Amino acid sequence: MPSSSPTYFRLALLPLLLASGFAQAADQNSTQLDTVYVTAERQLQQSLGVSKITEEDLEKRPAVNDISEIIRTMPGVNLTANSPTGQHGNKRQIDIRGMGPENTLIMVDGRPVSSRNSARMTWRGERDTTGDSNWVPVEDIQSIEVIRGPAAARYGSGAAGGVVNIVTKKVSNEFHGSLNYFTNQPADSKEGATNRVGFNLSGPIVKDVLSFRLYGNYSKFDGDSLDINANANNSGSQYAGNEGFTNKDVGGRLAWKISPNQTLYYDGSYGRHGSIFNGDSQNNSALDAYNKSIIGQEHRIIYRQSHALTHEGVWDWGDTKVVAQYDKTRNAHCVTGLAGSTEGKCQQGTSALGTVNLSDSTYVTKRLSAEANIPFTWGVGHVLTVGAELNHDSLDDPDSLKQTGSILGSQYAGTRTSKMSMSSWAAYVEDNISISPAFSLVPTLRFDHNNYTGSNLSPGLNASYQLSPSWKIKGGIARAYKAPNLYQLNENYLLTTRGNGCPITIINGNYTKGVAGNCYLLGNKNLKPETSWNKEIGFEFSQNGYLGSLAYFRNDYKNKITAGDENLGNIAGYNVLQWDNARKAVVEGFEGNVTIPFSDRLKWVNNFTYMKQSINKDTGNPLSIIPKFTINSTLSWQATDKLDAQLTFTQYGKQKARSVDETNIEKGALTYENLGSYGIWGVSAGYDFNKNVNMRMGINNIFDKQLYRSSSRGSAQTYNQTGRAIWGSMKVSF
Repeated sequence: MPSSSPTYFRLALLPLLLASGFAQAADQNSTQLDTVYVTAERQLQQSLGVSKITEEDLEKRPAVNDISEIIRTMPGVNLTANSPTGQHGNKRQIDIRGMGPENTLIMVDGRPVSSRNSARMTWRGERDTTGDSNWVPVEDIQSIEVIRGPAAARYGSGAAGGVVNIVTKKVSNEFHGSLNYFTNQPADSKEGATNRVGFNLSGPIVKDVLSFRLYGNYSKFDGDSLDINANANNSGSQYAGNEGFTNKDVGGRLAWKISPNQTLYYDGSYGRHGSIFNGDSQNNSALDAYNKSIIGQEHRIIYRQSHALTHEGVWDWGDTKVVAQYDKTRNAHCVTGLAGSTEGKCQQGTSALGTVNLSDSTYVTKRLSAEANIPFTWGVGHVLTVGAELNHDSLDDPDSLKQTGSILGSQYAGTRTSKMSMSSWAAYVEDNISISPAFSLVPTLRFDHNNYTGSNLSPGLNASYQLSPSWKIKGGIARAYKAPNLYQLNENYLLTTRGNGCPITIINGNYTKGVAGNCYLLGNKNLKPETSWNKEIGFEFSQNGYLGSLAYFRNDYKNKITAGDENLGNIAGYNVLQWDNARKAVVEGFEGNVTIPFSDRLKWVNNFTYMKQSINKDTGNPLSIIPKFTINSTLSWQATDKLDAQLTFTQYGKQKARSVDETNIEKGALTYENLGSYGIWGVSAGYDFNKNVNMRMGINNIFDKQLYRSSSRGSAQTYNQTGRAIWGSMKVSF
């Protein structure tokens, strides 16, 4: 395992010390700047590929189970699995511009969240997880920023598709609080109901000096019935519906106003998310006696704790921000098979029937970052941003990183460890250059170093030009990247099969007779990082409340990490494969927005996404199964000062199935079933009884359009579309 170079870390510390040291060098009695300036990051967040969901949006259209349901209504966003195979099809995560969930970076208050990395990476690149979009209760969110394209590249590894930044509510210098209740009751008795209750409290401990915010949340989703899908039964293949869960979250913030220009924040949170087993498994094989016995039990419990200290300073020359972050995830998951058809299936071991055999996977992230924003004039106006990050990630997974049985070659037996770690550092510089009142440029340069993959340089350039008071042209290009994860890099992570899944060799895009019979898949410490050149260009129109935009985007994707198909040798009769870098992929499409204010009280907001292509050039398959186009439309009516209503509509275009076999077991077995276009309508209304009490009610999926997960290999219908449901919420505040 490579070791981190002390020289590299000393170099990495220099920008950190410079950025944080500015605060020490500044006059401690300086006052806050009177001039408001736009930093490079803020300018990038005004790019075409950026959307914002406000607290009001979340109140009028609350998420049922996960904020990903609301984020998917933004242009360029879909919910998909990590691959087009349909494995874990109902555990869809946020997929931005067709790059897949693993290329979507989730952040909370600007800090990356990495809990999903505690879930094992399967042979086809799936994780048995719903991702990291559900750690902050929806009622405690101030806003959500969705950043796509070149603007996302500045956030480093994992942001090649885009970034979702969840901004929590701020502390208050006066006492405020709220109690919230939400319920969702489906019309179909086979679909699970949801109930959620929470609180939020904020106020001063010492007036104008020390303030706090505290939140808590409990939510329960009952999950779908075992037989909700037509083919789901206890004797045949099991294609499960949506699994249930119980979430318990608590968190808070302390804000200490050290001086008029310095504030120190402590953020802490704890979450317990328990997933209720409903028969889902990686290969959707028939339920055995043991798996039948644990239906209704929690088969995965994720415990997450997060701590962060943040120092913010506003000085007479600029501002600084220094963050120290510690996150720990304990993923108590059922012990799963690692071989062939049993891969990902809960194993009984020595446990009794009805008792889940659990094993802990622990993932720890330590992060230190510092940033300074410095406005100055040098011919024209500049706001220079310099920053740096230090990261250390560690994984301990005794269940997955273990000997796989007697078939294991003797050269590997007894030599493997369940632990692995990875260190990285980065330094970046950005400049918001005001060439003229109408023309601005934001050049960016980011340097990352990883102790496995080495160095990576990510340049970028974004531009904005105001053609007239109403018309603006924007565009950008940036290089994004993603480092391999700790399963893909780990030579101790070994999957095996007696032929159920061994790939067929691809030569010039054609499948030929290749690896046959038994094979291993090993981690590969020599993997290259995935890279992508992200480009977009388009225009914006704004006049008297009318808004419009159109953007063209293209991501040229290189070195995507997949299960390799090259035979590297033979161990005890098993051909040896490794995780490998695929050649190329491309994502291309259009996004747009149209807002029409019919009056001060009636507004129509629309957006659309059209995917021209999303293709893995190695196989010809799509990177992920997403609609050809998506249209989201919301008609908002503020009937009176107290009464408002919304009508929502989403049209999903045709979803094309993968058309190429990638494994021996599927050779000639694909059905190529595409999913036709369909639409979902919703309606809601809210009433403010007074300034302290608000109630809302609504109907999702008015016309009861339901989809059931298909059991056919190669079908695009990999998930359940829930039917009509009535929901209600109540908020009492003070």
